[in-house]
Amino acid sequence: MTNDLTSGKPLPAIIRMSLPIMAGNLFQQFYGMTDTIIVGRFLGRNALAAVGSTSSLYNMILWFANGVAGGFAIILAQKFGAKRYRELRQRLALSIMLSAATSLLVTLFSLLFIRQTLHLMNTPAEIYPDAERYIVTVLAGLTATVAYNMAASVLRALGDSQTPLFFLIFSSVLNIGLDLLFIGPLGWGTAGAARATVLAQTISVLLCVLYMRKRYPILHLKKSDWTFVPGDAAQMLKLGLPLGFMGVLTASGIIILQVAINSFGAASVAAYAAANKVETLFTFPLGAYGMTMSSFCGQNFGAKKYDNIRKGIRQCILLMCCNALVFMVVLETAGDMIAGFFLSSADAEVISLTAEYLHVIALFLPVFGFIMILRSSIQGMGNAVVSTLNGILESVVRVLWTMWLIPYGSFHQLCYVNPTAWIMAALMMLGVYEFRIRRSLR
Repeated sequence: MTNDLTSGKPLPAIIRMSLPIMAGNLFQQFYGMTDTIIVGRFLGRNALAAVGSTSSLYNMILWFANGVAGGFAIILAQKFGAKRYRELRQRLALSIMLSAATSLLVTLFSLLFIRQTLHLMNTPAEIYPDAERYIVTVLAGLTATVAYNMAASVLRALGDSQTPLFFLIFSSVLNIGLDLLFIGPLGWGTAGAARATVLAQTISVLLCVLYMRKRYPILHLKKSDWTFVPGDAAQMLKLGLPLGFMGVLTASGIIILQVAINSFGAASVAAYAAANKVETLFTFPLGAYGMTMSSFCGQNFGAKKYDNIRKGIRQCILLMCCNALVFMVVLETAGDMIAGFFLSSADAEVISLTAEYLHVIALFLPVFGFIMILRSSIQGMGNAVVSTLNGILESVVRVLWTMWLIPYGSFHQLCYVNPTAWIMAALMMLGVYEFRIRRSLR
């Protein structure tokens, strides 16, 4: 069932929309979390480091493709809010064509240069074979991942955040079973973990598409909808490409950071791999508020209900801060215990480093949530340039810190790289919203 986010009070609509997205993000992270725990416990430190060392590279590629698809979904939300359903279907067909072309091109290009990239990232020799097997497999399945996220973005554009959650729950459980089968009895190693993830996501997207065809007549595409209109495509790419490049810029800074981590040795690589999974587990629920505001602001902007946008942003920030405070308490009090989930007790050094990272990152979770809300709100109103510039700033801060970190730094200084980048990005977004965006919503 579609959900009109332009009527009623903003806060109840935001809560109804954000809770399923939050739960969905958590279950989506179980893909990576399950890989990390099973790989670490069944295959050991080097295998865990191999999976972790490639995560930033995969994120860069995935964030580009999903950023483009997310930009397309903003236009769908605006068309739905304006109740222009024929244009909605035409833009949906165009989104499918453009997303398919984008994911295929990105997959081919990334696989062509994967070995050179791993060498440039200074991947340690002892983990290189496992790292290559893992990243090649997940990149080969990139199209299925992008297809699922595109389908989920379309549903969220219509205000439906519950359906993607149901399929993610199913796929997460399936992923756990496939991980245990492929890594255990079949003995496929890190490649088995990657195959389990790709297969689970493929099944998820097939089920999601079948459900959409059955339950959403508004999305039934006709032959006349499958028309490539250069002007419409240019409009969609004008919004989608900046968001895709913003993902690349953000991930590029993280890749450079991974180069620094690789130079610290296998223990630091394994610790960061585990800590990064936990960090993502706690930041993605906060990112759900951003995904909600993208649809909320998109629909209300299309309906020209600007007062709803102002109220919604303010109330969503307060809601996010309450959530972030709870997460802070959990990580500060149980960071050591959470770190112990990933490895056996014999790896005391890795557990100690992981816990240190989590204790630091917990303090800055509200800053991260603030960035996600303002970025996505501005994106939902059709302004992708500001978000791209903000991503550039965040990446520059990471790169500058990392340039110092490689020759002079330590794992302790590494813990403050992301918080510093978040603070600078948050200050920029606050200035842009207060002195430019908010004044235009009158």
